[in-house]
Amino acid sequence: MFYAKTAVAAGLIASVNAHMKMKTPAPFDPSALNNSPLDASGSDFPCKFGNGYSATGGETNSYALGSQQTLSFVGQATHGGGSCQVAITYDEAPTKDSVWKVIHSIEGGCPAKNTAGNMGDSADADDPFTYPYSIPTDIPAGKATIAFTWFNKVGNREMYMNCGALELTGTGGDKSNFDKLPDMLVLNIGGKPSTLEGFDYKYENAGSSVEDNTSAGTVATCGTSGCTQGDTAGSGSGSGSDSGSGSGSGSGSGSDSGSGSADTTTAAAPTTTAAAGGVFITQPAGGGSDTTPTTTPAATTAAATPTTTAVAEPAPTTGSGSGSGSGSGSSSGSSGSAMSGACSPEGTFNCMGSSYQQCASGQWSVTMALAAGTTCSGGQGLSLNIAASGKFRRSGRAFRA
Repeated sequence: MFYAKTAVAAGLIASVNAHMKMKTPAPFDPSALNNSPLDASGSDFPCKFGNGYSATGGETNSYALGSQQTLSFVGQATHGGGSCQVAITYDEAPTKDSVWKVIHSIEGGCPAKNTAGNMGDSADADDPFTYPYSIPTDIPAGKATIAFTWFNKVGNREMYMNCGALELTGTGGDKSNFDKLPDMLVLNIGGKPSTLEGFDYKYENAGSSVEDNTSAGTVATCGTSGCTQGDTAGSGSGSGSDSGSGSGSGSGSGSDSGSGSADTTTAAAPTTTAAAGGVFITQPAGGGSDTTPTTTPAATTAAATPTTTAVAEPAPTTGSGSGSGSGSGSSSGSSGSAMSGACSPEGTFNCMGSSYQQCASGQWSVTMALAAGTTCSGGQGLSLNIAASGKFRRSGRAFRA
């Protein structure tokens, strides 16, 4: 026990200058963005603005309504994980008075899953864990700002927040749908209540799009009044928790589906399709339907070629949560992270340590074991990171049906 605690503490000390930064969506002026948390006083809320850093520079994230996107990070000071939210405001230069609405919550395991402390001491290493989320189909198109927030599990009680320029494309959205989304939770800064150290955090109002990576017995529920031990949200919503039986009544679809136009630059964006035998290959966008996000310099305007895309709605899975609410329940699987039903985009891997799945023909494959003596890093992505002899190698393995 003493050794384990010492190892975690040593990892935290070694990585004090190797905090996490948002990689995708692209943040404002990434070269000027430091990787520290928000100031405890709240002086640089939102987005770490101040001391020469503002809502300028960087690239504009052009996302279609209803499209699936990926939250990813740079850095290795993961502080045991924690919980994250993805939020949007329609203010292009947000202030302390901006209204932030949550489009996706990640409860536990963010920005790293099954990690006791930190992954290393590099501020420039890519985080192997990525987190898919969907842009709602029914909110207004237009210019906006997108943000990620993070409450760390171990270490000082902190709040992290990075932001980037956003342009939402498509038609049919309504502001009233945006107003119905939950407010972004703010804690640990500016005199707000503090989170409890050592817990995976559930949100009192997480919304309908939730990834649940919490572990039984280590959960605290957090709201504007602070955090309390245990799961008191009573939503029964989420995905990706351990397999098993349960009496939770939370059911429904996990993410929004719909169509919209995606802005592209001069070259057609590649899409992933299935060739004969189930091997995934890349071909021009003319024959595919997946949405590929594009970024353009924030200070310039690029000509846009509209394309139409449809995002498949994930099939609901049964879960172990209690209470009622929206979102899919926990999925069953040998490692507690297996997925079932519809998936997108084609070719996405789902790593579960010693086994994996792949998105094939719009459905998650059966669970497949890795070679003896190898493991992969957890999470979903378009490549599979396999560990051999203590080192990761990136594999482009393709699923064959």
